[in-house]
Amino acid sequence: SEGRRAPPAKGRGDGPMKCLGRHGLSWIIEVALDVLMLLALALMVSLPWSVEIVTEKSPGMPGCWYEKYLIVLLFSGLLAEMILWQGRGIMHNVNGGRAFSRDTVRRLRLIGTECLTLALFYFVAVFVVTKFFMVVVFVAFSVVGLILFVFAELFSEATRYKEENDMTI
Repeated sequence: SEGRRAPPAKGRGDGPMKCLGRHGLSWIIEVALDVLMLLALALMVSLPWSVEIVTEKSPGMPGCWYEKYLIVLLFSGLLAEMILWQGRGIMHNVNGGRAFSRDTVRRLRLIGTECLTLALFYFVAVFVVTKFFMVVVFVAFSVVGLILFVFAELFSEATRYKEENDMTI
């Protein structure tokens, strides 16, 4: 048996692709969130020019469409940055072995609140910028926000179990 090594024990992250840790899928997602945050920031900075190009509406035109689109997209971009920041924090916790922590629960609740805030904003915006996609965004962020509150409670319960288990060891 000398020179022969036993196969590694199957556990978390073993298999076709490692999911957790520094070289796993969770780390790739954390890096991707960094890139998305930079991209979202660049898009927000470019909005004063890109809104005019994409919508063919100029500042001061009748109906204030340029201004309406600019406000909707700036607010959406700001909340998207906040959501991405919290998501990155969650992935950082996962990669640091702290997935079931009070910080993760707090971040899930914050993302849920940010999604519901965005949903409410789009609900109001439907009456100002009457476009069908506004309703779709409202519904999507409402559902996602509510689901995140359920996940936050699940993680909260798992965190309590983990803390109790850690105290008994």
